[in-house]
Amino acid sequence: MSESGSRRSGGQNSSSMVLVVGLWTIVLIPLLWGVYQALTSVAALFGG
Repeated sequence: MSESGSRRSGGQNSSSMVLVVGLWTIVLIPLLWGVYQALTSVAALFGG
């Protein structure tokens, strides 16, 4: 009961925060790479 009470009050332990940051990193790196590739392709297309 104390564990669910601390989650409701907004307290997060450090291991869950590390997990969230790690998972977002795994998602954002390929996403940013794809955006970069798309922007360079568009620049080459319109730049001549």
